[in-house]
This record gives sequence, structure tokens and C-alpha cells, in this order.
Amino acid sequence: MHSNVDQTPFPSRETEVETMIAPKIDHPILIADIGGTNARFALATAEQPFFVQAQTYQCADYENIDQAIDAYLHAHNLDHLEGLCFAVAGPIINGCVSFTNNHWQICIDDLKQHYSIGQIKLLNDFESIAYSLPKLRPVDLFNVGGRWPTVGGDHYTVAVVGPGSGLGIAGLRFYDGRAVPIITEGGHAGFAPENELQVQVLEYLQLKFGRVSRERLLSGPGLMNIHEALCEIHDRENPGLSASDIAYAGTRGNYEICVQSMDLYFEVLGQVAGDVALTLGATDGIFIGGGITQRYPQHLKKSKFRCGFESKGRHSHFMKDIPTWLIKRKNPGLRGASVYANEFFDIP
Repeated sequence: MHSNVDQTPFPSRETEVETMIAPKIDHPILIADIGGTNARFALATAEQPFFVQAQTYQCADYENIDQAIDAYLHAHNLDHLEGLCFAVAGPIINGCVSFTNNHWQICIDDLKQHYSIGQIKLLNDFESIAYSLPKLRPVDLFNVGGRWPTVGGDHYTVAVVGPGSGLGIAGLRFYDGRAVPIITEGGHAGFAPENELQVQVLEYLQLKFGRVSRERLLSGPGLMNIHEALCEIHDRENPGLSASDIAYAGTRGNYEICVQSMDLYFEVLGQVAGDVALTLGATDGIFIGGGITQRYPQHLKKSKFRCGFESKGRHSHFMKDIPTWLIKRKNPGLRGASVYANEFFDIP
């Protein structure tokens, strides 16, 4: 049996001392994890924790990506870079990405011209997280069922499911010494209810949205949708709580509808994670990310998450051993960008 490290609740505030004490890097590669609100920058390293000098900037504070990069370079006294490797929350089309929730557009050709750098890579944010999965250690994870052993060996397939501002899903197939990410838009697949209450929630959300994707339930806005639907179903006034307020009240038992909202959220998350395991053949493990889920590991473990995960009819027996881990380590997108850069960039 594995040591009880996987049973330990997360600390309320995880320190990142390891990112603050940085060795001198002779051939710096700038990595980033860029979303709609924040741009997290760091320098890649080849060893744990795979990045140093991490710093977060608000996208709204900078007119473009160049200004944010320049601010980071100035803050850390960097006068040259060997390469750039950025995880970005959006589709990459012809070497460019535009963001839904901020005004930036990033193009590889523009960056090459501006910084005179030949090695530049844009990764989908969940593609980047997929690259980080084999580098996660037991201390980085919280076991939520199934066998314990972490990823290893010559051949394996794993996946990550991450509810946040949306729902990201990606896989990673390791074969013949090479890791190949499986990039998906699985968060936009249709939601399939599995009990009467979920049917009622679906019917309410159909009236509001028409088509209902998984993301309409499994995200910060999705948790608010669940709460809104349950208020309507139970004929209760909707107080208009934020996702964080619903999660806080629901995990403390302060408000019945919030409790039910969190229960349903975790149950559906398990169902979708199980579907992903079957769809991608990710029988070596499913990793779970997302801010709300990460803040409440014990509630996730006690919830119907594994019941939803394993309840797959004729394949239920097949699901019981597939491990599910909650990612405890912060900034997996930065780690994945570093792993990619160290593996594929030509570093002197």
C-alpha cells in the first residue's frame, strides 16, 4: 500500500520557494502560460520543478504580448533568450492565437522578428499540461481512487480533465520512446445525464442555451448554471452567488442548494472523466485539474466522483482499477512548456 502522502489534504496556501531561488541560466528559454486574464512567465529548467523565476502579469495591463515579455525581461535582467515556448488558451491557427477574453493576439512570425529568435513554439494550454503529466511525482498528486502507481514504463496512455473558466481535455500517448499529446475539444461534447435530477438540470439548461455541452456544467460558470437550475427545480430564490461562493458554502454544508450543486458538480465530473478514459483509451490514469476542484480535495474524494467514473454499465468492472489523481502542483502549464522546450529545442 502506498504511503499516506496521497491522503494528506492540500495546505491552505502552497509555497513556491523553489521558484524563487534561481540558479544562473546561461541559455534562457522563456516559457509562459497565457489565458484570458493572466500571463504567467518563467524560465525553463531541465530538473524539478522545471521552471524558475515565475511571475504573473495581468493581460489587461499591457497593450500586447511584447510589452509583457519586455516587462519580464527587465524585471529579471535578461538581455537575450534562446527560445520562447508558450502555452496558450485558444486555438492556434497558422502560427497565431487570438484570445476570447483579452485583446492580445500572438503570432510566431511577429515574435521571431521582434526578438530575433528562431526557436518559438505555441502550445494549446491543455497540450502543454499533457506534456507535464509524466513529470508529476506522488507529492504533486492526490489520489481519488483506483490503483496508485504514477505514470511510467515504455507504453502508456493518460488524460487530463480540467474544469476552470471552461473545460479542457487532453490525452498523452507514450509509445516507442516518444510522448504524443492528444489535443481535443472534448469540453464542448454534449452533456449526457445519467439520473433523473441530471435530466431536469439538462432540460432547464436547454431552455437557456439550446445545446448543452459538458462545459456548461463543468467550469466556474458551469457551477453557477447548476446552482441556478437547482434553484428553479426546487422553487428557491436564486441569490446570484459566484462559483467560489457556491463552492465555499457547498463544502461547508451552509446552504442546501449549494451542497447539492457541489455534489452534482463532482458527480458529473466523474462521469465525464470516465467517458474520457473510455474514449481515449486512457486506462493508465486520468488527471484532474481546475481551481475549484483543487481547493476541495477531501470533498472530491468523499463525493460521487468515483461512482460516476466507474458507473459505465457493462464496462464498470474495467473502470475500477483505472487511477484518478487530482493535480496538486500549481502551474502545470508552465511545467509542460518547460518539458517541451527541454525535449525539442536545440539548447547549446
